[in-house]
Amino acid sequence: MDPFTVIATALVAGAAAGGQDAASAAVRDAYTAVRNRIRHGAAAPEEVTAAIEANESAPGADVSKIEAALTHAGLVDDGQLRAAAEELLSLLPGERVDQARARVDLRHAQGVVLGDHNTQHNTFR
Repeated sequence: MDPFTVIATALVAGAAAGGQDAASAAVRDAYTAVRNRIRHGAAAPEEVTAAIEANESAPGADVSKIEAALTHAGLVDDGQLRAAAEELLSLLPGERVDQARARVDLRHAQGVVLGDHNTQHNTFR
């Protein structure tokens, strides 16, 4: 994954995992390290903090807000941040990371099927 995707995915997956009782102390610590690195390295800390807090209350609900904040704050090329994000992702189950990375916007959609090996016949009027 590119650095941008690694960091955004770590924020979404880490927030989702950190809110669960089953999350290990290592996961919570790794997420905190990513969050703190972002807050202290950001050129626009208020915007980034608002995006992180919104993501923590509803993980993955507005990934575009996280991505915009990361881009605006100039954090994409931070090597230490990427290393911390990769460490967090390595501690999470693969399916949780995949879920955090997959984004499907189904607003205004009709006849949608997600998954593999599906057959669908639609007639819209």
